Amino acid sequence: MAGHPSEWTAALVLRGLRLAFAREPRLGEEPTSFRWILERARSVLGEGSPEYRAITLRVAPAALSLRAMCRERVGWRGSRSELYRRSHNGAARVAVALAAAGVAVPDALCCPRSAVNSA
Repeated sequence: MAGHPSEWTAALVLRGLRLAFAREPRLGEEPTSFRWILERARSVLGEGSPEYRAITLRVAPAALSLRAMCRERVGWRGSRSELYRRSHNGAARVAVALAAAGVAVPDALCCPRSAVNSA
């Protein structure tokens, strides 16, 4: 398939984590389809690390925007740019760990929904 990424990237990890935290799964998906990415992130980064906290704040549904959370110091004490930097660096570390373990990129992460549904 053209355009199918063969290796993990930070963007794919963040996309998978967004799907893991989704309130409602996409049509035809199990609710826990992507929870394993969250578990891998927890084991690679450590639950108390700033990178893990930044990733979970960035992808989990919240009542406040990231801008408001950073401004009000809710869940994150640093700047918004630091939150984005740490979440990207953490996602890149998780991507390297997934690639080193030989985990294939799931089709549901790299293909638009219409391409997955029409196949």
